[in-house]
Amino acid sequence: MTILENAPTQLSEVQKEQVRSVYQEIAAEYDERIPGEGPSDDAFTASEHEFVLSKVRAGQKVLDIGCGTGRFTVPMAAAGAQVTGLDISRAMLDVTQGKLAERGLSADLYEGDMANLPFEDNSFDVVTSMLALMHIPLEDRERVFAEVGRVLRPGGRLVIGVKNSLFEQFFKGDRFAAVDITDVEAKTLLFTKTRGGTDLTAPWYSFSPHELKALFAASGLIMTHLRGNSTISAWLADEVLADSGVAGVVRALEKNLGDVPPFNYLGYHILVEAVKPGR
Repeated sequence: MTILENAPTQLSEVQKEQVRSVYQEIAAEYDERIPGEGPSDDAFTASEHEFVLSKVRAGQKVLDIGCGTGRFTVPMAAAGAQVTGLDISRAMLDVTQGKLAERGLSADLYEGDMANLPFEDNSFDVVTSMLALMHIPLEDRERVFAEVGRVLRPGGRLVIGVKNSLFEQFFKGDRFAAVDITDVEAKTLLFTKTRGGTDLTAPWYSFSPHELKALFAASGLIMTHLRGNSTISAWLADEVLADSGVAGVVRALEKNLGDVPPFNYLGYHILVEAVKPGR
């Protein structure tokens, strides 16, 4: 019997509640923590935004799952997309709503579970998810990707950013760790130095390129683009990247190598597009 034929397990529900609880508490300070500060973080974030916004056009209906505080919901709305954001934490959505209001923008925001999307079949041109899919309980992965395939229109695209477990086979440390630290062995994301003074922990599971291909295939999607994010800078200290000349060379190399096998498969994170056949 497959995951899709089973009801969510008790462990899955416990993990989801843990994620919800953490982000309810961290919402007001989230934007001070993610992304981090420094040249490597700046380059990482710029690559994320360039990838996502290059895949979204004005007028398209876009669903941003695990949208958090609107890191991508807001700029996609500013670019003219008709954006719907979904997140498990109401507090995170409240931050997003505030940002939209400040900029005179609008988006439909829903509190909910990405494993049970409250939308009709074939509703969206694009589904995006950045740095959120790692919180999916392992037993829910197939269900989430199947839900994405269901709500995408034929010809629609899924655009995601996830931490790369293939990279973790070579380096298990958190390269850009400041106050939010991924523990590869424990499969957790640890929030340290919170305003409340308590460390918070949420489940966190990275993806390999091959795992993503299998999930796409099971949900009727075809991978069309895989870019490695921080394929070189992840190995260099910020002190090295602080030199503008070095940073410029590294960014140029990463831009040119990020889409080229096998370098793209070795990014610290990977940015991926998959398409639902049809049309």
